[in-house]
Amino acid sequence: MTSLFYSEPVFRPPSEGNSLLLTVSIGCSFNCTFCYPYKHKKFSIRDIEDIKRDIDISKKIYGDSIRKIFLLDGNAFALAPEKLIEISNYCYKQHKNLKRVSAYAHANDIISKSDEDLLRIAKSGLKMVYLGIETGDNALLKTINKKTSAENLTKAAYKLHNSGIILSGTIILGLAGNIPDLSKKHAILTAKLINQMNPIRNQLWYISALSLMIPPETIIKQQVENGIFTPLNQKDTLKELKFLLENISDDLHGCIFRSNHASNYLALKGVLANDKYDLIEKVKYGLDHPESLRPEYYRGL
Repeated sequence: MTSLFYSEPVFRPPSEGNSLLLTVSIGCSFNCTFCYPYKHKKFSIRDIEDIKRDIDISKKIYGDSIRKIFLLDGNAFALAPEKLIEISNYCYKQHKNLKRVSAYAHANDIISKSDEDLLRIAKSGLKMVYLGIETGDNALLKTINKKTSAENLTKAAYKLHNSGIILSGTIILGLAGNIPDLSKKHAILTAKLINQMNPIRNQLWYISALSLMIPPETIIKQQVENGIFTPLNQKDTLKELKFLLENISDDLHGCIFRSNHASNYLALKGVLANDKYDLIEKVKYGLDHPESLRPEYYRGL
């Protein structure tokens, strides 16, 4: 039987571990300083018939067992609305028990789509978008070559909220390096941005924290080697996480916070409006009991 097409290496969010991975694009149309997975891939969008062929193959392999489908690659949401809708509709046509289609996105991918287009995309069953927020510090966003701003990230979040597409945003601890003032600024401005993303009505959304890794062949790896950037250590990464949580509002509507990515020293999960202070206490415990934290050799992408 013909196999599904993948462009290695393949990366997906932790929550998509049981999902069918469907390649609709290759690489990423952006080049952030910390990013490794898409460095050697030239961004391209696959032909719709090739994508449908993979969906047909997945039906033959998995039958009616597929519940979730994640669209690869780095910012698959860059595809035109009509193409995303066609792919999503075909996924549901072939997989009768499918509950959700999701994809990575850059803020620009979302902002470039009209509110009407986003509503149509949501109606087709593309129900979740993973947005790389990284930081709320505009200067730091520029430094990491993110090509967006806190203002545009907020706008993208609201466009998703209003369309009914679930936002799952990711931020990166340690992104400002080991300079205390910059680390604290990163944490406080990121918390401020998360607060600004709070939807008007009570609805489900996610914020996940990753911890910075220094992959080979990345710009940030070169910066470390040249003495331009020094990563945060374990203790200061947790301090930054504590600053972040302390500055997040007490009344975020329906926001689930996670730090369950393999890069983190401490795995957390809770509803921010209910569990914020419990999460802070867990971070404090980790600071006081470093033996309870994930060892360095267990961390990874």
